[in-house]
Amino acid sequence: MTTHLIPFYKYINKQIVKAQGCYLYDSDDKNYLDFESGDWAANLGHSREEINVIIKTQVDKLIHDGLRFRNKESEELAIKLLNKLSLINGKCVFLNSGSEAVNLGITLARNLTGRKKILKMDCSFLSSFGYGKISPENQDLLNIPMDDTDYISKINFTEIAAFVFEPGNSGGLIKFPTNDFIHAVASAVKQKGGLLMANEVTTGYGRTGKWFGFQHYDYKPDIVATGKAMGNGYPLSCVSISEIISELFDKNPFRHAQSHQNDALGCAVGLSVINLFDKQDIVNQCYHTGQYFMAQLINLQKLFPGKIKEIRGRGLMLAMELFADINIEDIDDKLLGAGFNVGIKNQVIRFMPPLIIVKNEVDRLIEMLERVFKS
Repeated sequence: MTTHLIPFYKYINKQIVKAQGCYLYDSDDKNYLDFESGDWAANLGHSREEINVIIKTQVDKLIHDGLRFRNKESEELAIKLLNKLSLINGKCVFLNSGSEAVNLGITLARNLTGRKKILKMDCSFLSSFGYGKISPENQDLLNIPMDDTDYISKINFTEIAAFVFEPGNSGGLIKFPTNDFIHAVASAVKQKGGLLMANEVTTGYGRTGKWFGFQHYDYKPDIVATGKAMGNGYPLSCVSISEIISELFDKNPFRHAQSHQNDALGCAVGLSVINLFDKQDIVNQCYHTGQYFMAQLINLQKLFPGKIKEIRGRGLMLAMELFADINIEDIDDKLLGAGFNVGIKNQVIRFMPPLIIVKNEVDRLIEMLERVFKS
């Protein structure tokens, strides 16, 4: 199949023509149970009817209004999101992509502190461009090894504008630092006048069994970047700031103009998403399904101790790490052939399905994994 798309990542020779709930459908009408939620974004399931209705209604009212005016959709979404983040009296700006939100959050930290250096854990991915991009040319991005408390003494915290904490995804490897380590880093940053930022682009909106990943920790961010699940597949992201940071910004403002900043359509979608999460108690549902999923994976590890090295996860952000001699691509091919779309990286099989997935769908995957490991 010829493609005219630049191959920045690896495609398979299939075209998806429809998505519904937890399933993707290709042009041959084959369905795939999607354990990647699209690009970790469709937390409420693909093509959610209630969201589609809002999109159709909003399109006829107001899509885009420019930078000069305000709209009620963005104001209402800001209030709801800030409440979920416990950033009462804070402020938000709505954008399109997670990378964009992370970079604007970093820009805020650099401007308000007068410092350039950004601290992150070595396994964290922050953004695909800008200040958060992992690149030899990015001299202001500093890494600290995850859970290495001794390394803290090697850092000059007077240079740090912000610690950007990604609480879980770890570049697709699903790793979770200890609370003691995060508390120690955060304390050192704050003592020397730096800011705390949470990168919730992937972990946000219930993915880890709490509304946000940082809520598993003794961590109170000044700045939070959200994305992906905010729009359930619609391109929407946000930078949220505390009341204190808002006051600092009022004293030291700068201009940031982006064409689709605070667009009414995106914010209407975001409002419908957050309302659905509340109405259907999705975060609690994710927690309990995740507990069940984790238990089934641990049982599978007991059956295949020579193949499965480790199981780790929170909520419906789960990983199965295989031993180095296991051909993970062969396993992925067999799963895809059987209609299961999972993520793989290095020796990790990743499971991040829509949060509405039910136990019998989890069971189907576990049964298929058992057959694959036996073959």
